[in-house]
Amino acid sequence: MAIIGAGPSGIYCALQLQKTKNIRIDIFEKDIPLKTLLVTGGGRCNLTHFGNDIKEFARNYPRGEKFLYSIFAKHFVDESLIFFKKIGIETYMQEDFRYFPKSNSAKNMREKMLSALNCAKIIKKEIKSLKELEGYDAIVISTGSKGGYKLAQEIGHKIIEPRAALCGLKLSPKSPKYPQGVVLKTKEGDILFTKDGISGPLIYKISSLNARKEFPYEIKIPLLNTSELLCEVKNNPKKCFGNVVAQFIPKSLAHVIVENYDKDCANISKKDTEKLENIIFEVISTDGKGEIVTCGGVELKEVNNKCQSKINPKIFFCGEILDIDGFCGGYNLQNCWSSAYCAAEGIKTCLSLQKEPQQA
Repeated sequence: MAIIGAGPSGIYCALQLQKTKNIRIDIFEKDIPLKTLLVTGGGRCNLTHFGNDIKEFARNYPRGEKFLYSIFAKHFVDESLIFFKKIGIETYMQEDFRYFPKSNSAKNMREKMLSALNCAKIIKKEIKSLKELEGYDAIVISTGSKGGYKLAQEIGHKIIEPRAALCGLKLSPKSPKYPQGVVLKTKEGDILFTKDGISGPLIYKISSLNARKEFPYEIKIPLLNTSELLCEVKNNPKKCFGNVVAQFIPKSLAHVIVENYDKDCANISKKDTEKLENIIFEVISTDGKGEIVTCGGVELKEVNNKCQSKINPKIFFCGEILDIDGFCGGYNLQNCWSSAYCAAEGIKTCLSLQKEPQQA
């Protein structure tokens, strides 16, 4: 059998298959195997997220939520962690429920996964057409690149247009000049102000939710509890209004967004405080920076719960080539592990059925 793409899902699929009798595994990859794993989790590899409720976990996928119910039912977080332990990758959970290898090294995890791959052959070659693999009984397409989409289209699959997700956002040139490098902490998450836009965990999530939205668009984020602010204003009538606001947000940001900054609180009205209830941004594009994730890919209606093509039963898909994407926190890698496992199990079933003698 052949696997196209030596990324996280392709290698995990091979690891699940390599102990199966009478299966020869060839992995085709034009680039460095597991290259994309090296940048995950800031180089530490955020390999999954805590979860014991499948439906709750699947809510962290803007696209693919319901499809993942049956995928996670077969192979979920605990199964992934147990498998990694078997190949020598010990893990731990942070206070924010994200899992990392104890080595805190994506490079070390990559080495462990590849060293465990002892019954498969990695071939440095780009597959441009499935005709090149006509002799194989089963084929896994696990590369989410344009090449992978082209191969899926070759057999008639619909590709949902890929778009950037989990990325920073570029703001309108008419926006206020926000202080670059400053972090605004909100109840919904942190925002980092960049040279010409906004980034950070909350913005990655918003960009993911709005991945299919046409630019320009507006986003409104709760900024201050105006009741608390009004209380501080009344208790400090001689204080500068801007300095009171700066008790809640960075002072450099307050200088940009607060009208009547130098006005005494005694002269501030309730309407003045209400203007700071939300912060509104006009977004004109993505900034091309952030997590390496896209939404889009093979239409899920054309794939069964074994990650097998409904068009050509010898073709399987796993990982980012499917129209599945999740938020930051290990969710995208968990999709890789779970879909790769299901593809491997589907292949075992497929090949065993092929080997059964036909009944008269």
